[in-house]
Amino acid sequence: MSDEIGSTRIQVFGADPQHAELEAKELREVLNRLDGAEARFAPPEAPRRGTEGAKGSQLVTPEVVLILTTGTLALARTAIRAWVEVRKSRKVRVVHSDGTVMEFQGGVSGREVKALRDSPGTGPGDAR
Repeated sequence: MSDEIGSTRIQVFGADPQHAELEAKELREVLNRLDGAEARFAPPEAPRRGTEGAKGSQLVTPEVVLILTTGTLALARTAIRAWVEVRKSRKVRVVHSDGTVMEFQGGVSGREVKALRDSPGTGPGDAR
């Protein structure tokens, strides 16, 4: 796999479609700040015949797809990993033009880190 990005699909998942869209907008801004990178929303896929529900053909999956073109893979991967790790709820799947797939899942939330720091008996020298 080359370090140059041809066209890479980035699937951003959220708790619901609106959340996924907000997260995708934020990640798009992060990626567009990278030197030489261009991230944009992928055109919506046409609904498959017979899959329309009671609410029509609106987006029902909590996933938004970005297309990343130009730039370098290593830089984009580092930026995506750093962005994902800020919140436990973040999940991104990167699908490269050669079919290679990488997934990133958010780390420990800030609230969890604070709870671990503040809980008694969890310090390095504490004995139980």
